[in-house]
Amino acid sequence: MTESVFANAIWRYDYIDHYRLDEAIIGGFLYQKWGGYKYFVKRKGEEFRFWVPRALTKDEKNELIGKRKPKS
Repeated sequence: MTESVFANAIWRYDYIDHYRLDEAIIGGFLYQKWGGYKYFVKRKGEEFRFWVPRALTKDEKNELIGKRKPKS
């Protein structure tokens, strides 16, 4: 179930380490969380940057980290 995005939400960038993540994994996670918005997921150095209606909580970041691609 997606979380509601309030009309007065102040969108901001949030970041997560890039290790074994890609734009599709992060975008899919954010889509599940908030639905069909443009999240502007981009790699920026050692991190991915993405546009969200609120910063991810520590638990949400841990959930996203759990979706990393397996080691080759």
